[in-house]
Amino acid sequence: MTPVQVMRGLKPQYNKRLIYTRLGYDRERTSLSPELEQEVERLLTLTENTLNITAAYRMVEIKRIDSPAIVLEDDTVLSGVRLAELLDGCDQALLMLAAGGSRIMDLIHRLQEENRMSEAVVVDAAASEITDSALDIVMAHVTTLLRSRGRALTSMRFSPGYGDFEITQQRDFYRLLNGEAFGITLNEACLLIPEKSVFAIAGIGKQ
Repeated sequence: MTPVQVMRGLKPQYNKRLIYTRLGYDRERTSLSPELEQEVERLLTLTENTLNITAAYRMVEIKRIDSPAIVLEDDTVLSGVRLAELLDGCDQALLMLAAGGSRIMDLIHRLQEENRMSEAVVVDAAASEITDSALDIVMAHVTTLLRSRGRALTSMRFSPGYGDFEITQQRDFYRLLNGEAFGITLNEACLLIPEKSVFAIAGIGKQ
């Protein structure tokens, strides 16, 4: 198991269309006034400037895969049929986290308290998408490291809570990635606090 590697102050590129999709906007069926579109752009910029994104990752050996179980080198057992399919043929897993920091949640709560609910909804959606996009930076970085070793990373990643990959497995990610060191806590429902934090896993194998 490699040490946890940290990447701070990330400014990920992100797909604005995915944020609009989170907001229920469909370009083919919905039109926005120039004024409303300008307001959304203002809130996206505010979100970008408020986020303080940190990412971290570590590589872990996979002992064996017996779907739906995936047994890691320290005998941690992850479980999920789709996850087992993703990791099929891989001998390592890449565990990742991205955290947007506490300031973004302070902003969202302040907007809610001031009854500026539509603004809060936009900032919330944008913060989720931008923070998740930080994992693209992690995967691109690791892909470069692996290429010189004749290794490759799966193009997809899964997060706990996807399909039958239960949200309770956030506990394993929290322990293996030392979530506490990044100001993240895990509540009884296995949700991450601050909320704009995410764990994910991808597979590593031969090119």
